[in-house]
Amino acid sequence: MSIRVMLAVGDLPTAAVLRALLDELTGVVLTAEAATAADVAAAVAAEAEPDVLLLHHTLDGFPTTDLVRELTGRHPALAIIVVVEEPTTDQLGLAMEAGARGVIDAHPSLAELQHRTGAAADWSRTMRHHLDPGSGGDPGASRRGYTVAVCGAKGGTGTTLLAVHLALSAVGAGRRVCLVDLDLQTGDLQSYLDITHRRSIADLGAAADDLDGTVLADALFAHRDGPHVLLAPAEGERAEEVTETATRQILVALRSRYDAVIVDCGAQLTDANAVAIETADRVLVTASPDLPALRGVRRLVGLWERLSVRKKEDVGVVLVRHSRRDEVQPDFARRVLTAPLLKTAVPADFRAVEEAVNTGAPGNAASSSYRSAVEALAREIGLHEWGAARRRGRPGHGRRTRDRARRGGGDSGAAVTEFAAVLPLIGLLLLVAYQVVLVGVTAVYATLAAGEGARAVAVLGNGAADGPVVRERVASRIAAPWDRPDRLRLSADGDWFTATVRVPAVLPGTSGLFDLHARARVVHEEKGTEE
Repeated sequence: MSIRVMLAVGDLPTAAVLRALLDELTGVVLTAEAATAADVAAAVAAEAEPDVLLLHHTLDGFPTTDLVRELTGRHPALAIIVVVEEPTTDQLGLAMEAGARGVIDAHPSLAELQHRTGAAADWSRTMRHHLDPGSGGDPGASRRGYTVAVCGAKGGTGTTLLAVHLALSAVGAGRRVCLVDLDLQTGDLQSYLDITHRRSIADLGAAADDLDGTVLADALFAHRDGPHVLLAPAEGERAEEVTETATRQILVALRSRYDAVIVDCGAQLTDANAVAIETADRVLVTASPDLPALRGVRRLVGLWERLSVRKKEDVGVVLVRHSRRDEVQPDFARRVLTAPLLKTAVPADFRAVEEAVNTGAPGNAASSSYRSAVEALAREIGLHEWGAARRRGRPGHGRRTRDRARRGGGDSGAAVTEFAAVLPLIGLLLLVAYQVVLVGVTAVYATLAAGEGARAVAVLGNGAADGPVVRERVASRIAAPWDRPDRLRLSADGDWFTATVRVPAVLPGTSGLFDLHARARVVHEEKGTEE
């Protein structure tokens, strides 16, 4: 298998030397070249992640260690070799701390270059195999968290609302999600989620060089609906503490820990959110269906392109508050915009989500059309599908898939389990109901027995009340087992005849629960009266 090498060297003579040496190596393919730091991340992704990246230590004046951290965070299986003029122990230590696989001289020998690239490629393929055993070491199989930056063409276009619901949609698809507020001066994500937290992204700015799981966990807020949230500072003046370098390191750390990172960038361009826009996998710009908003999109993407932050072709415009009654429809908006307009439009149904916004409970949004539009948008930008192939074949993947299937409607297994749990209770209720029926039947038979016995005694006299003739006539009116001698007792006392019947018990082996008594007046024939 050929070794895929990418060259990121801004110095033309050095690039020419390395290019010539790579051409002489057997089994090595030079897949792409980048001359600036801004082009490296895009080129790595476009080439489906090469095996080895040769990165010059002074590429476009960008701090090499920060770039290495970003690339290794997004592509953990990418082997980076830093190209330096004169390799030293200090340079090697800094490169290794940032995540590089080593350093190499800018004018190496052919044997040294072949040895370094071969060893780095072997490590890269081993890492890919461990990150995704089913990938077979294929390039691009080990990519990490999917980053979506949501920006506004102007204020009031629902940027934060859309970012929140995209995060909830990704959580519903079984993704680990982090929601970041990079609208540093006017961000109000906590109001949409009804949360209060003492930490913000400004607190991570000072510790950006030493980020670890503990530091991040202290700054993040775990929302009850699923996403973890990194808030903007409550004091707008603290926005200056979040530098470009700190933002880059924070986003790299988040991408390495979450499946999806949704960044609310607001409607202003700062150094911090420029980093998010530059490094995001997808950038969305929200625009309402009116000409000022569409012109705002043109100005914003034009600014990004002039500053080499993002090309307009790599931006997706989302039409929000859309209605068929609007004068500006998607076809017209496409002709006005310079950036691509996404197929999914978010409907103008704010009244239905107003209560959820005011109460800080976005999961309670009553608008099915709004939720359906967000789900469709998430699928269109690939938010739901990201990471699915990477999980396939890993330990525990089958269990998580079954859990998601149960949540999504494949709940036959859960129904069987629940039925087995309530089956004893159902049986007990049936036994109680059957016992109640037996009590009612016994009361009816006792009444019939008393009436029939009173008529028989009226003819035969009180002395025959418990005799065989009276018992036979009474037994003919009731059914077994109530007619058995141990369950039926007859007696006469003056003008009254009494029948005592024992209630059968449901459980076998028991004689009965209790006795029911019924009385009937004996009308003697010689009196010639009937009652």
